[in-house]
Amino acid sequence: MLTGIRYRIILPMALLMLLFSSCMPGLRTARKFIHEKEQKPAVMVVPPSFTFVYFYPFDPANPQGQFDNPGNLEDSGLLYDFDGNEATEEFMNVLYSHLEEYPVKVFRPEQFDQFLVYPFDRYIFTIAQTEIIEYDQPMTDRALIDTTVYRQDFLLRHVARNTWLEFVKVDDNSSDGSMEVLYSDFFTGDDVDGRFRYQFLTGDVIYQYTSRIIDLRDVDQLNRSAGYRNARYIFEHLLNRYVQKNARPFLSEPRFFKYNVYDGSLRRGGEDERFIILDQ
Repeated sequence: MLTGIRYRIILPMALLMLLFSSCMPGLRTARKFIHEKEQKPAVMVVPPSFTFVYFYPFDPANPQGQFDNPGNLEDSGLLYDFDGNEATEEFMNVLYSHLEEYPVKVFRPEQFDQFLVYPFDRYIFTIAQTEIIEYDQPMTDRALIDTTVYRQDFLLRHVARNTWLEFVKVDDNSSDGSMEVLYSDFFTGDDVDGRFRYQFLTGDVIYQYTSRIIDLRDVDQLNRSAGYRNARYIFEHLLNRYVQKNARPFLSEPRFFKYNVYDGSLRRGGEDERFIILDQ
C-alpha cells in the first residue's frame, strides 16, 4: 500500500519536471556549459586596425539613397572631429574587460603562442570591420483635429556603432565548422516627445514638445556600451552553439539563452539580443 502511494506521488512530480524541462529545452545543457565544463574554452578576439567614421545626411530629393554614399564628414554635427583610433582602443578595452568576467579563457593577439597550445576548445573572433556613423533621421508627427490634418516635421540626429566579426573554431573539421560572419549594431539619437494642442480661446493649433539632443558624451557612451554588449554576445554565441550541438530536447528545439554573468541566471533571448548571422 505504501509503495502504491509513493508511485502516485513520484509520477506527478516526474511529469511536472518533464513539463518544466520542455518549457525551457536545453536549459540543463546550458548550465553544464557554464558550470560543469571541465575546462574553460579559449577565446581569442582580434581587434580591428581602425574604426571607419562616416556621415550620411538626409536628402529629401533622394530619401531611399541616403546610405549609398557618405557625405562630407566636416558637415556632420558630431563626428567632424571624432578620433576613430581612440574609439577603437576604448571599444576593445571594454570588450576584453567584460568578456573576462565570463567563464572563458580570453586571449589577445600578443598571446597567440599561448593560445595555440591551449589544450581545450579554441575559438577566434576577428573583428573584420567596425564603424561609427552619424545620419539624419526624419520624423513627422501628425494629428487630425476637426477636419484638418496638422503635421510637424523634425530632422533628428542618430549615431550607430556597427561591427562585423568573423568566427571560427580552431581545428574544427566537421561539416558545420566553416567560418561564420556575425554582425551587431547599436544606436543612440535625438528624442522628441510632443503633441498638438487646440487653443479654445483663439482657435489656433500649436505643437508643444520637449526634446533631448545627443552630444559627444552620448557617442562615447554608445561606443563603450557596444564593447560591453559585443562581449556578452560573444559568450552567448558560444553558449548557444554548444546547446544546439549537445542538447537532447524532448518536445521542442532549444531556445536562445541569455546569461546574466552577475547573478548566474539564464533566460530566453529575443532576435534583437544577439549577433545577426550573415553567412556561415
